[in-house]
Amino acid sequence: MANVRKIKNRPRQDGSVKVSWRATWAGPDGVRQSKNFDLKGEAKAWLDSVSAGLVGGSSTMTVTQLAEAHIANFHGLVRAGARRTGTADGYQSILDTHIRDHKIGRTRLSNLRSPDIQGFLDEVVQSGGSINLARQIRRSLVTWCRFGARRGWLLANPAQACAVEGDGEKADSEPFSLPSKDQLAALVKAATESTNPERDSAVVRILMFGGLRISEALGMADDAAAVRTTGGKLRVKERLDRTHRTLDPPKTKKGQRDVPIGQTTALAVRAWRLKRGPVGHFQHVDGRRERRLMPGRLFPNPKTGEGVWGYEDFIRDCWMPLMRAAGLVMMLPDSKGKNRPVAEFKPHVLRHVAVSLWLAQTPQPKPKKVQELVGHATLKMTMDTYGHLWRDEEEDDAIAQASERLIN
Repeated sequence: MANVRKIKNRPRQDGSVKVSWRATWAGPDGVRQSKNFDLKGEAKAWLDSVSAGLVGGSSTMTVTQLAEAHIANFHGLVRAGARRTGTADGYQSILDTHIRDHKIGRTRLSNLRSPDIQGFLDEVVQSGGSINLARQIRRSLVTWCRFGARRGWLLANPAQACAVEGDGEKADSEPFSLPSKDQLAALVKAATESTNPERDSAVVRILMFGGLRISEALGMADDAAAVRTTGGKLRVKERLDRTHRTLDPPKTKKGQRDVPIGQTTALAVRAWRLKRGPVGHFQHVDGRRERRLMPGRLFPNPKTGEGVWGYEDFIRDCWMPLMRAAGLVMMLPDSKGKNRPVAEFKPHVLRHVAVSLWLAQTPQPKPKKVQELVGHATLKMTMDTYGHLWRDEEEDDAIAQASERLIN
């Protein structure tokens, strides 16, 4: 990929021929570069400098070492509060599970090329990995190589040019099915008749009519819910990390938002607070992995009356009993052939339900308003997910009428 060769130039008028030396090198993105020198030694020196643009002048840094350097730097940003712990864990998981023991992980940066990475991504999919997994791996490699380029360890980002088949179809744009109105009504009824109707009604209504993610509902501080008898507002400023149970800020700035709730949901929250009683501050770990004093949660741990209510505990002790009572549980065989209960839909589906209910109104809220309410980072994400729910009957009628006039 790198070489120095002798170049004979065109003869001069006096008949002499000047000889030069051309150093050629292919960058990490596969683009070839070259430069001419009068001396062979100068050409070799230049070639060594560009092909070994790594830490300490060493050309031995591997993809695994690059990833480790990035993750170590990322943990420093987590401690500074600029990044989230969960993201660092995701990078570490990709490195340990898919990169470290693969030949791509042992590849030196000086030899890393786009076709190497593309072949690796194709291999992930062909060996049974999901499209989403391949996308996650690609995003990690792009991030690591970008980090390496900023440090001067790479002259280009060889992962940037790579793609995953079907990469244009993002996870958020995948079609989803909404429960029927009868199913939703059965869930609301089950919540009002449960062993803890005040709590269950409040959490179901917040998810169904507020469009919160379950992590946002479980991570919400009690003082973030401002309710009155006629309605209220939920201030989303924290989320509960599912794996570590840390209280993190939302993933993006758009995730921090105020969500209005109607009278019935506000009254459900008030009833739950009266039943629950006051909640005090407690010691807990935040997104920086630092232990500090936190205000009480709207939905504290049911067993202790304080702290956080973990996702798995919520599913086991609240969601599945409600789904059973509503007749929304199926018995399906697991990998060992034993039947196990599976809910008809997960709590996150209620977020889609909330948006569909907003868009069923007349007039419909504008896309930008829906983006603000759901906390999407971009308007494109909102339209990719819910664009099919917008309607414009006047425009549809105008199109139909105009198309007929073209023939008559």
